[in-house]
Amino acid sequence: MNTIRLSPTIDKLTAINLIVGMTLWLSWSVLVVQLHAVTVHLSYAQLYSLLAAAGSGACVFQFVFLWLGERSMHKRFIQVGSVLLLIPAIGLTWQLSVEEIAIEQLYVLAFLSGLGGAQFIALQPAAGARIEKSSLGWVLAVNAGIGGVGIVLAQTLLPLLSGINWLGDWAASPWLTHQTSGDIVGVLPPSTPLWLANTGWLLVVAVIATSLYSLGQRCARGAQAMPSPSGHPPSAEPVVTNTQPPMLGRILKNRHTWLMTLFYVMAFGSFIGFAMTLPLSLETFSANYTPSALTYAWIGPLLGVLARPFGGWLADQYGGAKVLVVCALVMAMACLSAAYMTAAALQSRVPEEWFLPYLLVFLVIFIAAGTASSAVFKTASVVLPLEQLPLALRWLTAVATAGAIYIPALWYINVSQAHGANTLVAFALFYVLCAALVSWVYLRRRSEFYNP
Repeated sequence: MNTIRLSPTIDKLTAINLIVGMTLWLSWSVLVVQLHAVTVHLSYAQLYSLLAAAGSGACVFQFVFLWLGERSMHKRFIQVGSVLLLIPAIGLTWQLSVEEIAIEQLYVLAFLSGLGGAQFIALQPAAGARIEKSSLGWVLAVNAGIGGVGIVLAQTLLPLLSGINWLGDWAASPWLTHQTSGDIVGVLPPSTPLWLANTGWLLVVAVIATSLYSLGQRCARGAQAMPSPSGHPPSAEPVVTNTQPPMLGRILKNRHTWLMTLFYVMAFGSFIGFAMTLPLSLETFSANYTPSALTYAWIGPLLGVLARPFGGWLADQYGGAKVLVVCALVMAMACLSAAYMTAAALQSRVPEEWFLPYLLVFLVIFIAAGTASSAVFKTASVVLPLEQLPLALRWLTAVATAGAIYIPALWYINVSQAHGANTLVAFALFYVLCAALVSWVYLRRRSEFYNP
């Protein structure tokens, strides 16, 4: 067969719900930098731990959704999940409105915010109509870009709104920065007021507005036709071509599933992990001089999101394995360059001269990771049986989300070591190992699948 029929199409309303969820989840990448700017008692270890807690929540909820199967991908399920995001959003608003921050409560809120990131699994796989295998990489990449919009919104919009008292007399007392901070517009000097609770208020308003819009749409549809038992109107009922989908255990017996899992951890795991940690890692790199992490950090995830459709097209044209090898080697060289710059900056009297090269190297990593993510999906569509592909792609996404756990943990090690470049060297070795494994398994002429 040259076509595959996947799960229900991601419509506009579902896409909005997913974007709001991703924005809430990635808001922690901004909050940890702002908390570092306004408080003196939170260490880098605690801040990276908050990021790891948010990543842990997303990973745990993703596996719950994986266990629930197709139900977790239905529009009503996603909408209910979005309503539940009010819990961490309201909690965040309250916690950032009080004078004393309780780190234990922040850990709980960060974990619960992971529910927003877990909804990303509904995009894998994503398409309700028949997709030609020749264009599968492109189609899946475009759908995955929906979640990336939430990442960019979190890192551009939230820092900007934190500096505006848009609630007037209703706003809580602002926090004052004790060091240089910033937003997408530029650098904020010390003693600048920040209304951090604005982040929670914005997300509360977004969730409520989306929920009300969803309710209105459902009522409008209900006036025209009775919904089916699954919750979808008759015209939108998902097509199920295999009434007995393969069990996850059967998929995990396929060695190609484990190879694709490793490669997607390398690709998407790196993308989401670095998207979560880059603002804080730039802050640790540039804490003593002018460049602001929040002024530039959003560029990397944006380029990674834009690279996904391009990576899907490249994989469709030249083969996913070849694209994957090139991306892995590029990421390895970029990490080695970042390691060198980190070591050089630690010994330099003018470390600011290394900030721009360091940032540019990470932009390359994001582009390569986004491209590689699409290449993995293309390769998986060839080496895995088509009837297993939908569940397999959701498995890949759930496991690779662990990048939002181990990368914050490794960055903590990176900043606590005397030679902080060691972690970046370890990343480079991992990427080289993945490139070698792809070449050995999929780029030999006698391979079971050549350049899938």
